[in-house]
Amino acid sequence: MEIVTGHRGTPHVTPYKVGDFQQGIVGSEDYVLDVGSRLEAQIVTNNRIDIKDGSICMQGRHAVIQKNINDELTIENGMQGEKRIDLIVSRYVKEPDTGIESIDTSVIQGTPSKGSPAVPEHVVGDIRNGDLKHEMPLYEVELNGINVTEVRPVFKLLCNMSELQKQFDELNSNLIQSGTELVPNANGYFAIKNITFPVPYAEIPNVTATVSNGDNNDSLEANIFSQVGRVSKTGCVLKVCCWNEKLAGSKFKVSWIAVGRREL
Repeated sequence: MEIVTGHRGTPHVTPYKVGDFQQGIVGSEDYVLDVGSRLEAQIVTNNRIDIKDGSICMQGRHAVIQKNINDELTIENGMQGEKRIDLIVSRYVKEPDTGIESIDTSVIQGTPSKGSPAVPEHVVGDIRNGDLKHEMPLYEVELNGINVTEVRPVFKLLCNMSELQKQFDELNSNLIQSGTELVPNANGYFAIKNITFPVPYAEIPNVTATVSNGDNNDSLEANIFSQVGRVSKTGCVLKVCCWNEKLAGSKFKVSWIAVGRREL
């Protein structure tokens, strides 16, 4: 083992080591990163599509289109009466003689068809294993005749750590509680029971409930339904309405669920 982010007295940081580091953090697949214009595609004409600024990480290899600079791509003319799908890719290439690596954007032209055209194939390599070429699909460009009709993104967008933290905080702020109550039938038509949430909410939650007859075999034929009322931060009222006289002495099984923001 050898230290990478440390002073050793001689140059020792290599693309392989940085690529390993970025694979371990970002992931081993291909991603557009959440920065800049995120490589947004802009149709300029039927023969030109611009890819705006942003960053990608291809199997640990980082590449960037700088701000205020676009990659201008040429789309070859389509033919009247035919359809075609071209594939815009980020292409990694390693020169076998010099070991020099590069990444650029390119267009793989599809095969025209009068029916349903196929997406052209692309090269899937293993950069860490030393493969000399790897292509990351960015957009499928659909042509109908001479017109570009759609540019579909097909890449994975990787959100940044700040956005992940916001999502974690949002998930952690949600509190889901549930329970099942046997609600006694008071007068043959209505059943009411107050419940208290095990944990109080920071604000009034959303509560829903479903009901089944708890101790009568006629439950499938019963005309019963449940309601939730008087919802507060600490509890609510479960109400069961029953229009089947045969169930006048029944207890109703009510399942409820409450979703809201927890008290922090």
